[in-house]
Amino acid sequence: MKKINIWILAASVLLLGVTTSCELDEENPSGDTELAWSSIAGYTKKINDCYFDLVRIIYGQSEDSFLLEAEGGTDIWADVNENGTNGNYSKLMRYEDFGAACNLMNEGYDGFYGVIHACNGAIAYQDKVTDAPKETVYKLAAEAHFIRAHALFNIVEHRGGKYLPLEPVTGEIKSLPMSSVNDFYNVILSDLEFAMQWLPLTQSNQGHVKRAAAYHLYAKACMTYSTYTDKISNVVPISATESEELLKKAKKAIDELIDHAADYDTQLYADAKDIFAEKNNKHNKEAFFVISHDETELSLNPRGNYPNRTWKKYCAYNNDKAGIYIEGLEPSVKSAPKVLKGDCIMEPTKYMYNLYSNPADERFDAFFKVVYYCNKATNPEKTGYRWIDADAKRYGVNDGRVGNAAYDVMVGDTIIYLSRTKLTDAEKQKHKYAVYNIDDNYLDLARPKRFFPTLIKGDCMVPDYLTNPNKAYNASDQFIYRLGESYLVSAEIEWRLGNKGAAVNRINTLRNRACKNHDGSLDISEAQLTQDFLLDEYAREMIGEWNRWMTLKRFRAFESRLVHNPQIKSFNPAVHYLRPISSKEILLIDNGAEYQNPGY
Repeated sequence: MKKINIWILAASVLLLGVTTSCELDEENPSGDTELAWSSIAGYTKKINDCYFDLVRIIYGQSEDSFLLEAEGGTDIWADVNENGTNGNYSKLMRYEDFGAACNLMNEGYDGFYGVIHACNGAIAYQDKVTDAPKETVYKLAAEAHFIRAHALFNIVEHRGGKYLPLEPVTGEIKSLPMSSVNDFYNVILSDLEFAMQWLPLTQSNQGHVKRAAAYHLYAKACMTYSTYTDKISNVVPISATESEELLKKAKKAIDELIDHAADYDTQLYADAKDIFAEKNNKHNKEAFFVISHDETELSLNPRGNYPNRTWKKYCAYNNDKAGIYIEGLEPSVKSAPKVLKGDCIMEPTKYMYNLYSNPADERFDAFFKVVYYCNKATNPEKTGYRWIDADAKRYGVNDGRVGNAAYDVMVGDTIIYLSRTKLTDAEKQKHKYAVYNIDDNYLDLARPKRFFPTLIKGDCMVPDYLTNPNKAYNASDQFIYRLGESYLVSAEIEWRLGNKGAAVNRINTLRNRACKNHDGSLDISEAQLTQDFLLDEYAREMIGEWNRWMTLKRFRAFESRLVHNPQIKSFNPAVHYLRPISSKEILLIDNGAEYQNPGY
């Protein structure tokens, strides 16, 4: 398959503890052949191959481009660049001069097709393994079925009905046949039904998918497919009866998962702050599909000492001396306290920030960083930081503290605090550290500044081997699906079925977990449960978790929700409900004009 730009990978690195095999007829540096896949040892390697592009390309180790595709261009994320001139980043975030040449879109497209081709090879051999019982083989094969369903789900929702390869491909392809959205969902649901039957309840290998994820994705996929009663993309609209039947299937699956969570080796943490706590990253009780990176054994990372850097796009601190910066901070390696240099690409919109306005909701404190600690001594005594004029001007502090030892901030003490409460100048001047009112960051909603709270969902586990703090790639696992989202999916299903009482019960369980005193003070009534409330709650709980763009599409809500992001003025519903196909792909196939999505 040399003609088109769909990744057939030849993996010769160690992944998840086992050497991966090559894919199909490509060069095989490891020496494995297709014949080896008929042994249980070879087949296990083939299953590991299915994870490779998830780790290497899509989640965490590439240029983080799929993260922007999955979250950007929505109501909750703003372009940090005030003028909208940050190349393809700004184009994607604003839908301006945005099309097939935007190479930020390539990695999700290429990566997911690489995943599909790896899975197709594994699925083709699930009945050809000769030295192991069927049950043993099918438990492994179920991983490939789930991963293929996950990849197809992302492709069809972002690109519509496109190429749907289900068999190993050899030779040259000159054009790409297109399948309908309906065809995609038929395969997705079939794969997930197999996975729900055969996936293990638990996995000893971190990062391997378990059965809970299949129930979750099955419910989410059924619910999403149920919305295709209109003519969007390459789809045959389904009837209202078919839509309801899909929702009933979704309800059955998600109820099974939530009501028997312990049996599926998952649970809600009691407090929101525990979900993304560093201590819970590697063995998280709530997450049931994670992309794992290793902190110490570099051979388990497809790029060795170049693992997860998803968090960088959300990070406010950048040592280009704009926004969150001060001379008493520097990117550090395993320092206490640590601070890492981010790319400073995306920031929460003011609307998103305001969604946490209820002081009883602990999710803001659990999910965002507002305190920075001094980790660089600049005073002559080498005990801490002494104010300089540039920093004083940046934070608007009294110039009387410049060079004044009485205002020194000791290493380990707070040096920057972003305040949710609007403090007066006099109140801010009482502190030795810099205080910035977050509201001041949003004085111009279309041109927010860079003094924003940093999302910390992926910001943990700085590896010991990290030697260049300006390239701070951490080893944290990425949570793709977790039980917190399952409660939201359940609530949405019940809402769509007209069962408001059941929907509110699911929502209130999640909100009471987020409530600082768990006293029910965040509970809502049936009257409060509207589409907008559901979208707000998805944002509060799931911000930054690869969902927002697909969520707005599922609700057909771009037109109603993008009003909360004044940077976006060029959204075209006739075009932008689908993402473009890469121009380099279009140029390599004979049916490029047909294959490209309308308007690109």
